Amino acid sequence: MIHCICNNINTRAVEAAASQGAETAACVQRACGTRFQCGQCRSDIDARLQSWRKSRPMLDAAE
Repeated sequence: MIHCICNNINTRAVEAAASQGAETAACVQRACGTRFQCGQCRSDIDARLQSWRKSRPMLDAAE
């Protein structure tokens, strides 16, 4: 799924940034080497980060 149309940031990129410590949409943008343009993706990226963090303890426990 594309989260940022302006910079073509998808779910895989958001999760990769999260696994490297990104905690906000701005951190994801920096990790991708981009900057906000229209800013409409902030809430969507933040929601994906929150969802990723919630699912992470279950994945860690399974490993």
